[in-house]
Amino acid sequence: MSSLATIARAAITLIVTIALADTARAAASCQQAAQHLVTLIKNNWPSSDENTPGATGDMIGTLLHKSSPGFVPATEHFRLVTYSRQAFRKRALRLQNPFAASNALLKALDDLQGNLGVAGLPGTNMFAANSIGGTAHCNSTVFFSVGKGRTRVVQGPKQWENDVGGSCGLTRSFAAIDGVPFIVDDSLDSGPSLASALTLTPWGNGKWLDPCRADFVFAPYFDTKNMQNDWVGLNNWEKNDCGAEGCEGFQRAALNLVRQTQLDRAGVEDHLLAAMTTSQREQYQRLKRIADRPDAADLQTDGDDTDKPRTAAALTDARPLLLPMIVDNRVFLATVGHFSIGWRVFSDWKVTVEAGEADKTREIARFAIAMTQGPILSATVK
Repeated sequence: MSSLATIARAAITLIVTIALADTARAAASCQQAAQHLVTLIKNNWPSSDENTPGATGDMIGTLLHKSSPGFVPATEHFRLVTYSRQAFRKRALRLQNPFAASNALLKALDDLQGNLGVAGLPGTNMFAANSIGGTAHCNSTVFFSVGKGRTRVVQGPKQWENDVGGSCGLTRSFAAIDGVPFIVDDSLDSGPSLASALTLTPWGNGKWLDPCRADFVFAPYFDTKNMQNDWVGLNNWEKNDCGAEGCEGFQRAALNLVRQTQLDRAGVEDHLLAAMTTSQREQYQRLKRIADRPDAADLQTDGDDTDKPRTAAALTDARPLLLPMIVDNRVFLATVGHFSIGWRVFSDWKVTVEAGEADKTREIARFAIAMTQGPILSATVK
């Protein structure tokens, strides 16, 4: 082998070694930033126990209104409720450091929908134009750099390519963590899952690097007042018919059923039946028979098929779980499931109460029970 070929092979080996080292350093740096972010969120998360309300927004939102060491949020320079090329040009030229949008940038922005916010990434000449559109609340982001008043479109992260729906239903933020610029995608949403993930994508060496993530698991927090929606108004509920004693006992029983279902969806009915008398169990079985409705327990399988829900998060008002409810020693049939509108499933629970009348049941009350993310049980960086 010639000396020239040997030198070439050695150069290639050196380049590959440096690239692998840079990749390893980037991965370690991302995980360190994620761990730092986890610590900040734990220190600022509003819920410390099951009696304290959880946060009402995303996880990064808990850091935006206070000074957090090592965390610098992106500065939003302007926002367009309705995007147009003319409006974008006009606002860009009015900035303290104005820039002229190139035709390539304007063409890329034409694909964005809805409300458009333009933010600068801390410590860089990079900007992110982000919009959220559609009923699925999908994020669309265009990155661009500014130099000497001119713009250049910057390619987004590779993992976003062909990731259909991957940007939907999450909150996208931009920040510097320990001096490194990041995209931070927060999957915390209004759904029934008590798990969430932060995906961090770092910027370095003039490009977006491989992401890392922090997975969170929360305990539930239950409330009978602060709902995500006005369920009574949306569902046109009639006045509850709880009898002379009022509905407080039924509401407490509804809250108890929700707590137990969330804790042990698969075993909740058995636990309730074990605490009932033989006569009460017979009354309950009769109510189930005359109600003539499908029970999610009968459809239970070992999988998570949405048509055969096994987990508490999969129960909906369209496919609820049937459970016994005891109020003042009387046996009622209750249904328990998360509120849903179309394809969207919410964390709030809907509980209905039915009483037996001859050979059928009649609904006498409905209750909404709010469930939000409470204390952080665990956080794992990957």
